[in-house]
Amino acid sequence: MDEKLAKTKCVICGGESFGAGPGGRMAVTGITPRCETCQSLERHRAIRGFFDGILDPDLFGELEVLQFSKDPAVKPEWFRSYEFSVYEGHNSLDMQQIERESGSYDLVICNHVLEHVPSDGNALRELTRVVREDGIVFLTVPDPERRSKTVDWGYPDETRHGHFREYGSDIVERFEQHIPDVLAFKTKLEDAVTKTPDTAFIFAHRQNRILRQIVVRGRDLRL
Repeated sequence: MDEKLAKTKCVICGGESFGAGPGGRMAVTGITPRCETCQSLERHRAIRGFFDGILDPDLFGELEVLQFSKDPAVKPEWFRSYEFSVYEGHNSLDMQQIERESGSYDLVICNHVLEHVPSDGNALRELTRVVREDGIVFLTVPDPERRSKTVDWGYPDETRHGHFREYGSDIVERFEQHIPDVLAFKTKLEDAVTKTPDTAFIFAHRQNRILRQIVVRGRDLRL
């Protein structure tokens, strides 16, 4: 085991053994990132830390949830109902035209999926359409703070994991362009194992109890 991880446990499964990530990569902090027990990576543990530390577990039991591309960041059994979609796989939903009624969910989770969608504008409008007035959309994309400008090449580049684009810090401008009437926030995350920083974006139709709970429990929200 990496000496830097000797006293660190995975926040998802409690595992203590970590190895290299996809393609043999290390975390940006130089630490091996993949939990060898549950296979979680930096982003999964950072998101789990957010949900574990910020939201009251009693709230989870009331929520109806949709997640695009299931990952270990959240536990399905937390929620009143949990639906997940894998494009061209289990329960395949097109994020650009979600075949669900408006206001169907309290929480919509979309982690590292938006960059795979041809029209992120359509996807953002659909994600916010299917969430209820008192709900939120929780969204992450890879490393938006690493570059200043989004690069969109208009096709799924298989040398870049099938991404249509790499987001930059101007992602906020894209949100304002595509969903101008939706409240948008960002919050900082961190993986407890590798100390890798991350960013999550939260969308809501109005101030609501989920947003209030996030702020009350010490998480600063801003754009």
